[in-house]
Amino acid sequence: MTPIAIDARPVVSTTDLGTRPERDITEIVAGFLKLGEGVVAHWVEYARGALLFVMAPGDARSGEFYIYDRRKGSFWLLTLPDGVFGGYALADMRQKIKDFRLLDLAENPSRLGPAVH
Repeated sequence: MTPIAIDARPVVSTTDLGTRPERDITEIVAGFLKLGEGVVAHWVEYARGALLFVMAPGDARSGEFYIYDRRKGSFWLLTLPDGVFGGYALADMRQKIKDFRLLDLAENPSRLGPAVH
């Protein structure tokens, strides 16, 4: 079976946020959320990266998946090849994480780039 490609695009770096990747991840994520005016509905952290499920306040179907690459200091927006546009509901989040093995990407963000398999 051919792996399903996930499109991953870098959206913001720690340089854009005016900080360094060595800073505490909580501070870095707070700066990212402030910039995007979002709230974290789910956060899984690893030594090399973190998976964030970010939503717009008051919009129940606005969830997007992001990976933070600690080494590069980059946030990546993930576009899942499932035909859903405009965001996900919190109720769908865990199944999407499982179906698309998003924790694997958070654990090893060096695999990120256009058309991640």
